[in-house]
Amino acid sequence: MASNNNVAIVTGAARPWGLGRATALGLAAKGCDIAIADIRDDWGKEAVDTIKRETGRKAIYVKTDISNKAQCDAMAKRVEAEFGRIDILCNVAAIVKHERIEELKEETIDRILAINLKGTIFTCQAVIPAMRTARSGHIVNVASGNAVQPLKGLAAYSASKAGIVMFTKTLAWEVARYGIIATCVAPGRMVTKMGSEEGPTDEEFKEEVRGFPFLRGLRPEEVADVIIYAAMNTSPSMAGQTFHANGGAYMV
Repeated sequence: MASNNNVAIVTGAARPWGLGRATALGLAAKGCDIAIADIRDDWGKEAVDTIKRETGRKAIYVKTDISNKAQCDAMAKRVEAEFGRIDILCNVAAIVKHERIEELKEETIDRILAINLKGTIFTCQAVIPAMRTARSGHIVNVASGNAVQPLKGLAAYSASKAGIVMFTKTLAWEVARYGIIATCVAPGRMVTKMGSEEGPTDEEFKEEVRGFPFLRGLRPEEVADVIIYAAMNTSPSMAGQTFHANGGAYMV
């Protein structure tokens, strides 16, 4: 595993619950200083306080709309100016909205692709210069099990996540020459507030997870463990791979 004292950017980590916050806290517990890129000022400042209090690591919040390339570039420059380098990028930020294909609105498609896919591309572009100069770095892009397993009502979301998988493969090929390792993590069903807001009802969820090996959805911390492993492992053999973190709900 990589040594501690790394500097990690985590997008979508402001919310008090969910995968982004769990990833940021987990990386900090491993000795990383953290930069949170998100759009919620109130949650972002609270996240910084929590990381400092619980782990003793340095942390900053940089308000960033990742669908805006200029803001992503400015965020990366701010982080490099604050910490002197960028070692890790974890792209966790995402949105989801359930709409059947026949009712799928153009604005829904545009917004999901802008945040989930373009945002991932823009943040990767923003950090590559610093990592290229250092001749090292780790990028972990978060896709979804829905990139390979269809679910009704999630056509736009699934397409955005499938795009992240292939983008990461291409990214890994292109940046390997700079010593940068790019990987992808595809979470399965998690118990998160975002999932409950746009996902199945409680009864539907209970029925769904009865078919899972562990008979439950995954906690964000359990998926974050996989992201952290990918972000801190120095083996180049991982480059371009997609790690399916789904508790055996499906196996590929």
